Amino acid sequence: MKKLLIGLVATSSLVFGAGCGGDGDLCEDLADSFSSLSGKVDGCPEISPFISELRLGEEEINQCKESLDRCTDADKDKLRRAADCISGVSQCRSATIEAWANELESCLDFTLSDGCANSSEE
Repeated sequence: MKKLLIGLVATSSLVFGAGCGGDGDLCEDLADSFSSLSGKVDGCPEISPFISELRLGEEEINQCKESLDRCTDADKDKLRRAADCISGVSQCRSATIEAWANELESCLDFTLSDGCANSSEE
């Protein structure tokens, strides 16, 4: 479980650090999707503290918006699909925590172009 959580945090940092696409609303959508996870882990106290940390603050949202031009249209589509997928993740239950974590991880199973993925480093 710990390995899975580390993977989720690492993958989410890729999304958070990436430019968000050609539309500032996409950055807000990503922030909202990750914020929505907090309410979905009440039934999983084992991971609740970790999931609650997966949030985009104003600084990250602004960085995302400033990086808009570094992502391709394909990157933007992947980020939109990820935001939609994360928003649709089911409620977590301790008895099915592994399945829930796999559901969330599947939302983050994509790669971005080098320019988009590395935009936070420039």
